[in-house]
Amino acid sequence: MNQRLIALIAAFFFIALAGCSSNSGSSSLGSGDLNVSLTDAPSPDYKAVYISVNQVEVKASSDNSENGWQVVDIVNKTINLLDLTGGILEDLGTRNLPAQTYNQLRLILADAPDDENNLNGDPHPHANYVILNDGSDTVHELKVPSGYQSGIKLVKQFTISVSGLTELILDFDAMKSVVQAGSSGQWILKPVIEVLDTVTLAGIGGSVTNSATPGVAQQAAWVSLQTDDSFALDHKDKVTTHASTLTDVAGSYLLRSEANTYNLIVFKEGFVPACRRVTTVSGSTITQNIALLTAAAPGTLEVTINGFSQEDESVTVSIRADGICGTGIPIFYEITSRSYSADGTYTFSLPPDNYTIVVYGDNMSTIRVTRDVTSGGTRVLTVNL
Repeated sequence: MNQRLIALIAAFFFIALAGCSSNSGSSSLGSGDLNVSLTDAPSPDYKAVYISVNQVEVKASSDNSENGWQVVDIVNKTINLLDLTGGILEDLGTRNLPAQTYNQLRLILADAPDDENNLNGDPHPHANYVILNDGSDTVHELKVPSGYQSGIKLVKQFTISVSGLTELILDFDAMKSVVQAGSSGQWILKPVIEVLDTVTLAGIGGSVTNSATPGVAQQAAWVSLQTDDSFALDHKDKVTTHASTLTDVAGSYLLRSEANTYNLIVFKEGFVPACRRVTTVSGSTITQNIALLTAAAPGTLEVTINGFSQEDESVTVSIRADGICGTGIPIFYEITSRSYSADGTYTFSLPPDNYTIVVYGDNMSTIRVTRDVTSGGTRVLTVNL
């Protein structure tokens, strides 16, 4: 009996040791570093766009629980997004994490600013706010629906390899993220963010002029990389903007996005929109210079929106045109868009052409209409939510 008991005890310890060995084996897969940084494109409407970042988190693809978020870093900083243009990055932290595949990030915003001063030398009046670029320095607080509790969730698959460094860039589009108020006076922050992996990152840059070289440099021209999907069921999804910026005082621009084939769109009031088909390459920056053609006297598109009923509701008006863009077939592209959070009449100055206007929002079906804008004329569109 003693010998049998000893054998059973020995077998128990062998099984326990085997289990420990198995557990240590799963944890010995190794780890690597993840670095997250933030960048942005300039905006002509704002002198500053401040957001207060609390922390950055990620979740593994294999974790389907609500509690599987892992903190990359505690940031607790109020950041002017418009300081992060022209390739400037704001470091949001680095952490050593288990080597595996991840598929989600989460940006948690703070509900109170840090103790630093803003670009006017004043203490931050709010955690998240804009300063208008109209000479008035008017400040508008940005309401952040659910941003303080559940955070801004971003879907992006990436892999952390053993002893490797994975670098992700959060490309924040301030122009599309700030929802301007009408009569309600309420401004909303609904972040539009592209997550870029530096492994597959590609660049495109060049200059925008008003004629062939040498030409006159065109500042504040909107340049974007877009893709079109004619098979998308919802009209709002037929065009996607992946990166955008404004040209600087020298007419120069630089865009970064995943390597792909894009429609490069350039638009500035007073000129005909330009469209080029480009293919970017990972690890390289290609050059594409654009000479804009002067347009005939512009016309006006007047969009009236009625029926806002909820506090956090917003509507986006996207102005689109079509062109060949070197593809051999007509494709749609966006030349400008704005988002609004209150009833009102909003105007767009456009070169004469036939446009597709796509209107979409949180609590409405997408509206798609066409309007022929003529030189000096006004075309009207009324949207009843």
